[in-house]
Amino acid sequence: MQALTRRWAPARTIPARDRQHRLLRWATLLERNPHQIIGLLPPSWAGGDARGPMIDRPSAIDVAWDDVVLRVMGLAGRSRREAKAFFGLSDAELDRIVAGSWRCPIRPAWQVAARIRNVECPRLENAIVGSVLALILVFCAIFYWII
Repeated sequence: MQALTRRWAPARTIPARDRQHRLLRWATLLERNPHQIIGLLPPSWAGGDARGPMIDRPSAIDVAWDDVVLRVMGLAGRSRREAKAFFGLSDAELDRIVAGSWRCPIRPAWQVAARIRNVECPRLENAIVGSVLALILVFCAIFYWII
């Protein structure tokens, strides 16, 4: 249970407004070149902290590091640990943004930006999931009524 709590706990607490501003800046950087191919990192549970991108492409963290504004704001380096602390993310949130699998080691920048925006403000994504669940319940009720 403690490992699960640690996985969802942010590295450090930063003010919500600063976190939002930093994440939106990161998403905007990726959206400047939406078709750029971003190399994904291994998940943190698979030793992603010790290894770099799975392919020879810049990672989303590299894109953030290349921005002078984020470095001036306090981004200390290119490691997962430093990005996690700077953006105020938990391991699970950071994995959702920058991690991939051996089957899909790359992702277009626009998809990574969409993931950042969903982590920053998950309301739309939650509404979509809720709508799909409601639709499934309605379908099951109709099916139950017919049979």
